[in-house]
Amino acid sequence: MRIYAHRGVSATEPENTLRAFARALEIGADGIELDVQATVDRVPVVIHDRNVARTTNGQGNVDEISFDTLSQLDAGGGERIPTLHDVLALVGDRAHLDVEIKQGGIEREVLSTLARCPDARWAISSFDWGILHAVRSLSPEAELWLLSSFVSDVLFTHAKELNATAVSLFAPAYTNESPARLAEAGLGVVIWTVNDLAGATRVRDLGALGLCTDTPESILQGLSA
Repeated sequence: MRIYAHRGVSATEPENTLRAFARALEIGADGIELDVQATVDRVPVVIHDRNVARTTNGQGNVDEISFDTLSQLDAGGGERIPTLHDVLALVGDRAHLDVEIKQGGIEREVLSTLARCPDARWAISSFDWGILHAVRSLSPEAELWLLSSFVSDVLFTHAKELNATAVSLFAPAYTNESPARLAEAGLGVVIWTVNDLAGATRVRDLGALGLCTDTPESILQGLSA
């Protein structure tokens, strides 16, 4: 089972920063989950919230701020908001990336940035399945994961339309019945967000492809003990 560092090692480092991602690589995380939006001048950047106030010393919405302005903000401990390309350059092929697109209309820019880094290994995920349909229209070969808080017939319908390979599922929705339904649909599953060993063990024993965690180091150590 792959262990994905949620926004990097976000329990101890500023989330979605190069420092958090570098730490994930240091501890041997199999994958890294990150969030992508774009500035007003269409630069894909890695930040979770549309508004920068929670994670930086700035104010305003990412899509209304120029990259030059955004790049001056402190994202914690002197870290800056990285571009998607910055992260791809750092990670290379050392970890699989779960690239969650948070903002509609930036699919072409995200795919273009990914194409500039051919060594990167990645899947694109989103809660907005319309974004995934837009990605698919641009890229027949992109690996797509549907983010969801539930297992439902609607989920499976969209997964089939998208030719998705997996779903990224909220941990409480991954019940004892889920693995059979997902396997029947030909879908892998990555579970979020699991920060305790008991939860990680349950997910592993049910056959998940991966799990997303804020505390990848302790989960990796616990599962290997």
